Amino acid sequence: MKLNNFPEYFPMFSRLLCLLLLTGTIAVSAQAQERYIEDTVFVPLRTGGSTEHRVVHQGLPSGTAVTVLEEDRELGWSRVRTHDGNEGWLPSRYLKREPGARYQVLSALHALGQPEDGSVSLSTAIEQLRKDADAAMATRDALQTELVELRELSNNATTLDANNRTLTETVQMLKNQISVLEADNARLHDEAWQKWFINGVWATGIGGFLTLVLPRIIPRRKRRSEWG
Repeated sequence: MKLNNFPEYFPMFSRLLCLLLLTGTIAVSAQAQERYIEDTVFVPLRTGGSTEHRVVHQGLPSGTAVTVLEEDRELGWSRVRTHDGNEGWLPSRYLKREPGARYQVLSALHALGQPEDGSVSLSTAIEQLRKDADAAMATRDALQTELVELRELSNNATTLDANNRTLTETVQMLKNQISVLEADNARLHDEAWQKWFINGVWATGIGGFLTLVLPRIIPRRKRRSEWG
């Protein structure tokens, strides 16, 4: 674009600048405040304020306007509602007071439309830049979504590792209890065998004693009865 043709494009750039300034100064102040999804990822909505809760919406695209119904500052999560009635929780860091830069630029370009002076070169360049920006944003959104999923998998892996350690400790404790019970059982078996052996010795001794004594006692009684 030549400098001597700049006045021809000045109205269009002025309108674009005004739109950007206008969107940058709009603010909504109410109990249920309006926010916009950050210009980074497709943010999923969940039933509660953590990644452990069920996903109720697969992902809100960048620039989506939502109404903040509740905010948990300690956990860093917010309960929001979209214009089509979907409600859920998402991380508060993805919420911005203004639409992302990409969304503002694309909205301004859409509002401007084609140049009225028939300059095809400028409109073609803008359209190509728009396509390149969309492709770059789509790639970044995909990478960010993959990163979120990897973080969730990492959290799940940490939980599984903790559960595994707990189960390992429980198994070891049960093994120790089994060892104690086996030792007690062996001790009781030894005590029972010793008692049986001692009782056998006593029975054998008493039997031998009676075998020796009774024959001597019984004949004497018979002789006395014969003398009488």
